[in-house]
Amino acid sequence: MARLFDFPDELLCKILEYLSSYDALYSFFNLNIRFNRLLMPFKHQIDLTYLSYGQFMNFIKIILPTINKDEPLYSLKLGNVRTPGQIDLFNTLIYDQTYRDYFDNINKIIIECPRLNELIIFVENFLLSLSNLASLSIKIDHIRDEDFHKWTQLIVNSVLSISNLVKLEIEMPTGLVLSRVCNTTMFNSLVDLSLSLTLVTDLLILIQHTPNLEKLSIRIGWWTSGDRTLLKMLDEMRLNTDRISFLIHLKKFHLTIDSILTFQFEHLEQVLYRILNNEITDSFSFIIQNCLNHNSELTQLIDGQRWESLLSAYSSLNQFNLFIRITGCLQANEEIYNINSFKSKYFLKKQWSFSYFKYAPKENIIFYSIPYKSKELFDISINNHEIFNSFPINYASNLLIDQTKNENYRFNESTFDIILKKFPSLQELRLIHFKSDLSIINPISIPLLHTLKVEKEQNVNLSKLLELLPLTNTLFISFLSIYDRNKPLDICQYNRIRELSLIDVPANDMNPFLLFLNQFPNLHILHIHIYNQRMPDECLLSILNKITRTFPSIIYLKLQLERDIDLSIDWKQQCNGLVKMYLKSIIFVGILVHLWF
Repeated sequence: MARLFDFPDELLCKILEYLSSYDALYSFFNLNIRFNRLLMPFKHQIDLTYLSYGQFMNFIKIILPTINKDEPLYSLKLGNVRTPGQIDLFNTLIYDQTYRDYFDNINKIIIECPRLNELIIFVENFLLSLSNLASLSIKIDHIRDEDFHKWTQLIVNSVLSISNLVKLEIEMPTGLVLSRVCNTTMFNSLVDLSLSLTLVTDLLILIQHTPNLEKLSIRIGWWTSGDRTLLKMLDEMRLNTDRISFLIHLKKFHLTIDSILTFQFEHLEQVLYRILNNEITDSFSFIIQNCLNHNSELTQLIDGQRWESLLSAYSSLNQFNLFIRITGCLQANEEIYNINSFKSKYFLKKQWSFSYFKYAPKENIIFYSIPYKSKELFDISINNHEIFNSFPINYASNLLIDQTKNENYRFNESTFDIILKKFPSLQELRLIHFKSDLSIINPISIPLLHTLKVEKEQNVNLSKLLELLPLTNTLFISFLSIYDRNKPLDICQYNRIRELSLIDVPANDMNPFLLFLNQFPNLHILHIHIYNQRMPDECLLSILNKITRTFPSIIYLKLQLERDIDLSIDWKQQCNGLVKMYLKSIIFVGILVHLWF
């Protein structure tokens, strides 16, 4: 420890960067005055979503009260993804004024995967009382159809209406419907907004209620140019010649459309006419996840002349990002024409470059701007690595390689290396029916790549695959597909894996599974799918006890079974008193049991 004290402040700060807020505070807070000063950035923010139950309570009851005497907490992140029940527990604690006072200065909150009732309590009893709250991010993972109206009411009437909120980001699986928003309702404080909407008509309603936006990111589920409501709204706006853009302060606009049913380019022009601002807007991103090439109107989406006519009206526009996926390939002459149409003097002067990628078996075309700056999931099916020779997708964070219909093409180490190096920002790699010949291993170093998902493949050489991708710390794979699962392996090669998801675990013979788990000594997150319906509850509890004893580092365990379980079981007692939260929700024919330790 004396040597650590000898390090200069600059080096100590660099060392602390490798630690989480909790770990830094738990390890070094109140060690001495110097360390308390160096820990200043960690005192103002905390991410609770990776903490065990014990660490969570330790922070709330011991660390936070001590810090709060001198330094207020400004930023908070909590959620149910890996700490199921955490939001409900937080809501319970916040009723106590002693704990409530510690959060009075919060100005930024991130909340992940709340249930409806949890979020209602969290908003009404906590958020609405925070006078300094300026930034809020909510990630919703599931909405039942019968609850959709309640979610909409909560978000529109309570969340969007928070008077001092400047930045709001809401990610949800179903877009909001805003047709019932009162005409007099205005969300004047919002400057930065990210939101999912159902239809383009909801976007037109939204922009009339958010006059001070400077940054807007919208995801629309469906675009239907034949919508009568859309045509009526566009006609009414066309008659109103006194106003061009509803958003007079807008600097950046990002529009993602999941799917197109019917499309007319002039409708897109009219919508953008009411959003983009000629004097201020400097950035516009347009993404279409998928559209079927069943009419000539869709080809205008990749017609440079049409885009030039639209964009040239906005003189302040300095950045334009484009990503369009079309199913159903164009003719060869159409492809040449479209790519050349984006090489006009206008685009060259703006220094905006574009390319396209055509791939089988779905005969898809992806037309994109260079550099590609969207982090949307990029899925491809490969039967010839040469298609990547001029394919710089240097911002994509997710890559899916699907070889379902390309059984004859096999990757070797060289071609795999060529492809992955085209994605230097890659974080997640998903392989479906992946065929490979990996003999000599030279590790592929992609600094950000941490997640590997392998699906629908037999006899996966896991040890070689992880040796090839040595920085992987999150693994999703079928237990039955790992042909080397029963072989003695060097345990060090799996030390890095912190999150493991194993599906198709046979209940009739769990010993190989438990032995295989020993290859992962540092697990924090474990997901097990047990497919045999005959597994008795006593056997399940015995396995859970063995796992919790063998892996004291685990903070979250998710079980997916294909049958119901005995709800009368005292999980806390049966699991050596470790289980603090127990939640269940029916998924398809199975049941999920979430345990937070």
